[in-house]
Order: sequence, then structure tokens, then C-alpha cells
Amino acid sequence: MPRFLRTAYGVYALVIFLLTATITAGLLAVLPGEQRRRRAGQRAMRLALGLIGVRIRTSGVDALPRTPAVCVCNHSSQLDGLILFALLPPRYTFVVRSESRRTPLFGFLLTRVGVIWMDRADARSGSRTIRALIRQLDAGRSVAMFPEGTIRPEPGLLPFKIGAFLLASKAQVPLVPMVMRGTRTLFPDRARLPMHSHIDARVLSPLRADGSKRANARDLLSTTRGQMLALCGEPDGAPA
Repeated sequence: MPRFLRTAYGVYALVIFLLTATITAGLLAVLPGEQRRRRAGQRAMRLALGLIGVRIRTSGVDALPRTPAVCVCNHSSQLDGLILFALLPPRYTFVVRSESRRTPLFGFLLTRVGVIWMDRADARSGSRTIRALIRQLDAGRSVAMFPEGTIRPEPGLLPFKIGAFLLASKAQVPLVPMVMRGTRTLFPDRARLPMHSHIDARVLSPLRADGSKRANARDLLSTTRGQMLALCGEPDGAPA
């Protein structure tokens, strides 16, 4: 695609996202009920992706466990959270770094759909977040997390943090790996404008920890990361 067309598409896509977010924020400000707000937000995100010509091909989403579970997904784009939010059922609660709360407009939207904030600068925040998420699971809800914890412009599956795997092992619920491809092209880290891309999203078979100890969580992490690395289409970004 010529450069001027890429720029024109990027500006168009960014305007669509901002307009959709603005209209959705007004709706979520008055819409009662967290589940209703989540469903409305999901429809808005799907509409925005459709308007910019992004096709999402999914596999296995309908086979997600009906019982409480922890879903983990690779993280390569500024839009991953919104795309995953649009794909997963509204019973899934997302863990989001607390810095995003200060982002104009999107911080408000995330608050209204009931995300759980985690302060990465607070050493005690991780344990508090785990306890809050266990309460979510005990209440029959599910949780979605990005175990890499951050994104980089360069392709590569980054090392996984252990939090999601500790949560699944302590709560003894299924851990569901999910792999998305194409989002890095759509809106990579540090990019100013989106680029056109289609997305493949594949839900893998649920896994379970053999016990509730930290060693069991580490084993679960290793198995999960191996499966996701084999399917994400990117190199291993972990240090040798």
C-alpha cells in the first residue's frame, strides 16, 4: 500500500476509534449494570473494527469453559486489550495496569466495565490483586490477563509473569491459553496510527495445575508458554 494511503487509512481508523470511544463513554456513563455496560462496550468495539475493515477469525471461543477460568493471551499491540474484551464473554474481568486509569476517555471506559487495577510500582499490589481475583472466581466470574505484562515494538513472545498461573493454581480453576496474530501489524507499540490488518484468535484447550503450590504454578506457566510460542508466529523473546 502506498505511504499516503497507509497514512489516510491510519487517520481514518484513529478517528473511528476516538468517535466510537466518545459515544460509548456517554452510553456507559448512564447505562446501569456492569454486565450491560460490558456487552455494550463489546458491541461498540466490534462495530469500530468492522468500520475500519478488520476481520477477526476466531477458533475455539465457543468452547471456553462455562465455569470460572483464567484466560491468558499474548500481548503485541496497543489494541490487544480492547480486542480481547470484544471477543471474550462479558463474564470475564480484565486486569489492567493502574497507569491506564489516567488515560483520558479510555480510563473512564475501563472503570465503567469493571476492570481490576494493578499498580506495578507497589510491591504489595500483586498479592492484593490475586486476592481480589480469587474473590471474582469464587463469585462465578472468569478473569483475563496478559502474562507478558507489557508490549514492545519488536516481534517476540516476552517472558511470562507468574501471577495468572498462581491465580489458576491457588483457585484450582482451568487456565485457558489464547493466541492472537495480526494485532502487532494493526497497532504496534509506539505507533501513532493504526495500519490495516486482519486478526486470527485461537483459544487452546484448558490446562490445570497439578496443585496449589508455587512450583505447580511455574510448571503451568512453562507448559502454557510453550504452547503459545509454537502458535504465535513470533520468536522467543525471553533472555537465553
